Amino acid sequence: MTTKKNNPVLKWEKAGWVFLLIFATSDLFSISIAQTAVVGMGITWIGRWVKSGESPDLSPVKWPLAAFVVSSLIAAIFSLNPVESFRDSKDLLQIIIFFSAYDLFSRDIKRIGTVFRVMTATGAGIAVFGLFQAFNRGLDINDRISGFNDIYMTYAGLLMLAIIVGAAVLLFEFKKWADSWIPVALGLMVAAVLLSLTRNALVGIVAGSVVMVALRKPVALAAIPALMAIAIAVTPRIASDRVYSIFDLQNETNKERIYLWSAGLKIIRDNPLFGVGQNSFPIVYPKYRNPNVKEPNISHLHNNFMEIAAERGLVGLFCWMSVWVFALWIMIRSWRQNRRDKKADILGTPAGIGGITAFVCAGVFEYNFGDSEIQMFYYFILAGGMASVKSCLSCAEESFSSTGGGKARMEG
Repeated sequence: MTTKKNNPVLKWEKAGWVFLLIFATSDLFSISIAQTAVVGMGITWIGRWVKSGESPDLSPVKWPLAAFVVSSLIAAIFSLNPVESFRDSKDLLQIIIFFSAYDLFSRDIKRIGTVFRVMTATGAGIAVFGLFQAFNRGLDINDRISGFNDIYMTYAGLLMLAIIVGAAVLLFEFKKWADSWIPVALGLMVAAVLLSLTRNALVGIVAGSVVMVALRKPVALAAIPALMAIAIAVTPRIASDRVYSIFDLQNETNKERIYLWSAGLKIIRDNPLFGVGQNSFPIVYPKYRNPNVKEPNISHLHNNFMEIAAERGLVGLFCWMSVWVFALWIMIRSWRQNRRDKKADILGTPAGIGGITAFVCAGVFEYNFGDSEIQMFYYFILAGGMASVKSCLSCAEESFSSTGGGKARMEG
């Protein structure tokens, strides 16, 4: 007789949680540790699946994800450089994060809050490190703070998503004394993003926060402009000028973006169906490069939609967009149905909605989907959101069953 202690299925599950927690912390500062944890998550997920003999629940998002994988591989086949495109397609394996994390969260939905708090604390830690960098070497647009990451874009993008999960805890599961540190952590992370001078991350933070505040208490949206004004007012001049430059069409960087996107549209026009292939943009860009562009070496289009359309075609773009559009539709519908149910574990749903919003809005100005650490974080938040949807469905079914099917209760 197999006891609970010796249950091999349970052992696989426990090992999966260990790797999930390692990933939740390490993705913010070490891609090598994070990717090792992802391998562990995948192996333990498959191991539990095989040992249990159960068919895994892959969530409704499995179909758009599958379509995106297939369209990406087809684009690689027709690529200008198939070898390089297939090599770059290894990032598709990161989707395992979604499936393995979704499976674990679905089995113990209450752990989402714990994991999100861990990620918030880790985010605060790397924010402090970045602030020390800013203090020691000052602020320079050509030498921006990057924490433990190789580049400021990754650093700010990861902090953006860490802010979203921390804000979700603050808005939807705040425990007065135990979570008193979270507002401080959020303040440190916002300060670090401001001092990183990374505009796309700021756009994502504002967009994701606005959406989550609207879900929690729409009237509180009135306070957001005042908070933004205060944050900008207390930052150094170089940081506040960087924020204002978002709206300046004459800004040199903005003009460069417009030239770049114009070239991207021409590439898409000439290669509409399957694009030029993953990581093949640098091959064709010189042909379309605007002579007014000052930056000679550009590896991507600084825009998720254009980059995916250029490299994977309009088919790939449609499949990629269907992932988050479908997920948003499911999560928003679940939120509307379950937001007042005190028994439902809903934290992952607003975090998922806010996370996708932040990721997509920031991605209008940067190819953040091409950043492995941010892409992995995105799949992780998406897993939490979809697991909360499943939890709410299970809760509703149990409630319905306990009432004898509703009708029987009324007849009684």
